[in-house]
Amino acid sequence: MQRVHVIGGPGSGKTTLARRLSARLGAEAFDLDEVAYVGGAGAERSPADRRVSLEAILAKPAWVTEGIYVSWIDGLLESADAIVWLDVSWRIAAWRIVVRHVRASLAGTNRHPGWLLLLRFLRSTRRYYLDAAAVEEAEGVTRARTVRQLERYADKVVRCLSTRDVRLFLERARL
Repeated sequence: MQRVHVIGGPGSGKTTLARRLSARLGAEAFDLDEVAYVGGAGAERSPADRRVSLEAILAKPAWVTEGIYVSWIDGLLESADAIVWLDVSWRIAAWRIVVRHVRASLAGTNRHPGWLLLLRFLRSTRRYYLDAAAVEEAEGVTRARTVRQLERYADKVVRCLSTRDVRLFLERARL
């Protein structure tokens, strides 16, 4: 396994797992927020700029990518040896988002400082985790859209519902 894509909602553990996989595989990790937005949190990059970045990643012999995105990553999904879907509950994700926010604030590294921004982020990201019927009319990335996108790649999707599932994936993959 040399090419792995990690996908999931906000707070699901994508970045943490991508870093672990990167170290174990000796492959560079790519945060797709950096591909989608200037500085990972600034202005949105154009589709052409994203395409150039994705082509550069795909040209590498080994890589680990991570992100929530589904609409513009077909090349990554097709080329990946494995797709790890971190499908945690909203309660777990929300707790992780709050902890991450507090830690980054205390360290002075929070790209989105302030409690009001945290509350807005929690409110906006909760939509990802809602049931399929509630999100059909919502715009943006949702869990339901992730399910539909991953159906084509079912033979290489590893769905992890918990930290235990991630640990079992790493053991079975001998990573």
